[in-house]
Amino acid sequence: MTRAGQDTATTPDEVPADPSADSSAADDAPRARRRLSVPLVPVLAALLVLLLAAAGWLWLTREDESPVRTDSYVQVLQAARSGIVDLTSFDAVTIDDDIEQVRRVATGDLRDESLAQLQDRRQELVDAQAVVQTEVVGAGVVSADEDSGTVLLVIRSTQQSTASPQAQVLRYRIQVELVREDGRWLLSGISGR
Repeated sequence: MTRAGQDTATTPDEVPADPSADSSAADDAPRARRRLSVPLVPVLAALLVLLLAAAGWLWLTREDESPVRTDSYVQVLQAARSGIVDLTSFDAVTIDDDIEQVRRVATGDLRDESLAQLQDRRQELVDAQAVVQTEVVGAGVVSADEDSGTVLLVIRSTQQSTASPQAQVLRYRIQVELVREDGRWLLSGISGR
């Protein structure tokens, strides 16, 4: 209702009360509400085809074989972890046992060089009451198959002697090569990383 003296102006949200405008507004309302509609089923089907094509392409372009064999993985990792500790840890009091341990865990040039070094420095190590304890901080297998393996290790070495009573703690990143001989995994090479 309008009061006397007031205009019947409409706000932008209001529709004029013209009866002829009602019929045209009713015809325009569905057109204004219509949106561009895309059929859902064909779009989903196209996306599914693209997804299957991508999965097929990834399957066909994958590497043929992993450098790490799962049946050798655990054995190589355990042998590297324990072998490097046995090879690099020694105590002047048990130097003979430590030398024998090197013979058991290493092979080839690595064993020969490690034994020669311990034998050459034996008296020096005993006189200095040297103790070196190695601990593996982290390890990961790079490659492993039935006959050989490569493992990256992060080791922490604690070194103490009468010349340096305060322990020195050093960290190293090394790569260890292993080979299988007579059913046992042995260390065959070590290099710094």
